[in-house]
Amino acid sequence: MKSGKTFETRKPTVIIPYDGPRYDGRCNDVVLYLRPETNGVMVESILFRVIKNKALYRKNIKICYLANLPGDFIIRNRIIERHYSVRIYFAVNGKGAFTPFMKKRFEEFFGQSFREAKIVGAFEALKVLNIGYDELFNLWVPRESILTIDGQIIKRYRDLYIVNYDIPAILHKNNNRTDIAVMIFRSTLGSEIFRKMINEMAFEFIEEKILNPEKPLSRIFHYSKGPFEQVLDGMGYIYKPDSEHIPYREISFYRYLLERGLSEKLIEGIISHPIVQVKSKDNRKVEDSIFTYTAWMDYQEAYSVLDRIIAQPLPITPL
Repeated sequence: MKSGKTFETRKPTVIIPYDGPRYDGRCNDVVLYLRPETNGVMVESILFRVIKNKALYRKNIKICYLANLPGDFIIRNRIIERHYSVRIYFAVNGKGAFTPFMKKRFEEFFGQSFREAKIVGAFEALKVLNIGYDELFNLWVPRESILTIDGQIIKRYRDLYIVNYDIPAILHKNNNRTDIAVMIFRSTLGSEIFRKMINEMAFEFIEEKILNPEKPLSRIFHYSKGPFEQVLDGMGYIYKPDSEHIPYREISFYRYLLERGLSEKLIEGIISHPIVQVKSKDNRKVEDSIFTYTAWMDYQEAYSVLDRIIAQPLPITPL
């Protein structure tokens, strides 16, 4: 018998409201959010401590957004599914989702015929291996058995090639009880110094036994590594105190592109179809995810890539 009770979706707690866009190209916004399985208070404390303890970081990094997003709010708004829509598409479709470039790169890396290889998406792998999503997530293989192509991860386990093995766990780890802390660091540091700061944070996590030194930092938190990824992250995680999402045009790099004449439709088309073929500076055709290809670029460098895009081979909007 149903109790008849209804539960209202909790709303985000915005501790530091978003400061608005900066699109003069002199600084960079890095959206960072903690993984739901981490100890949020301790991790936040270490992040802020690393910044506070060095004058270079204190003077050049400002926190211009800090919020807690409740798990039920995240689920109701399908934030995770939208954020990982392309990776979910590959995790569902497996072998059938590969582009011609991905097939060629697969054969070069693994020395295995693509046609003959047993390639499955992560959800099918759960059935084939008869294991749970946590077991699949923690399935250890040597580094030479992992290939990342176009932003998709292929892991070889025995004679099986698993596409985006981590996606089922990512979807299941986010539930009604798992809240996520989100922040934006507005930085005037160059990418090299910012990466050094991130490495210092990783060292502190290892020292505090929060992070296994053999595991990647991404087990603790995600952060946007380039301007286009900043837009993707901003589309998912930046909310006003009244729980309404900020207008996309208020995301810094999104506004930077608008100011240079790009339409909202074009910008969002790149974000939703991120696998692109680009004519490189040495006149080669390169295929990659726009998020990976523009990692650690400044706004001007990332913007210039758009003039060299010649195709978007993924033919459909994944979600």
